[in-house]
Amino acid sequence: MTGRARLGAVLWVLVAQYFVLLFVVEARWEVPHSWMRNAISDLGAATCFRSAEAERWVCSPWHVVSGVSWTVAGLCLAGGALLVRPLFPQTRTARAGLVLLVVTGLALTVVGLNPEDTSATLHVAGAVVAIPVGEVAMLLTGLALARTERWRVLGIVGACTAVVAMTALVLMVAEVGGSALFGLWERIAAFPALLWAVACGVVLPARWLDNGCSANR
Repeated sequence: MTGRARLGAVLWVLVAQYFVLLFVVEARWEVPHSWMRNAISDLGAATCFRSAEAERWVCSPWHVVSGVSWTVAGLCLAGGALLVRPLFPQTRTARAGLVLLVVTGLALTVVGLNPEDTSATLHVAGAVVAIPVGEVAMLLTGLALARTERWRVLGIVGACTAVVAMTALVLMVAEVGGSALFGLWERIAAFPALLWAVACGVVLPARWLDNGCSANR
C-alpha cells in the first residue's frame, strides 16, 4: 500500500466530520429540525423562511458551518477517490466507481458553496448529481469488492446498501408520503455513499496491514 493510498484513505475517513457537524448544526435550531420533514439542505440555508408548500420552518443559525462541512466533505471524497485506487481491485468496475465518486465529491462541493435559498439553481444541480451518482458509485465499487475473496463481505454490504439508497431516491422523487417523509427518503438516499467512503477508508487499509503482517510471519 502506497503513501498516496494511505492519504486517500485518511481523506475518506475525514468525510465523517459531515455527520458530526450535522448534529452540531441541528442542535442550534430554535425550532426542532425534523429528519422526517426537513431537507438536509435546510441546515445550510442562509436566511430564515417558512415553506408553506412543504409545511416546514427553516432557520439555521449555524448555516455557515454546514456549508463549510459539506464543501470539505466533497473535497475529501473526491480527493480520496483519486488516491485510493491501489486499495481496490484493478478492474473497470472499480475504476468507474471511483471516477463517479470523484464526480459525487465535486457535486457535493457545489452544494456546500451554494445555499438552497440564495443560489438555488446551483444548489439543486449539485444535489441532483451528487445523490444518484454517489449511489451508482457505491454500487460499482461494492460489486468490485464483492468479487474478491478478501473484500467479499464489505462489497456485498456496500452493493446492497446502494440498492436501498436507490430505492429511497425513487420514493423521494415519487413523493411517497408527501412532504411529511421527504427528509427521511432524502437521508436514506444521500447518506450511504458518504458512510461507504468512511467505512472503506477505515477497513481497506486495516485489512491491507493485517494481510501484510500475516504474510511476514
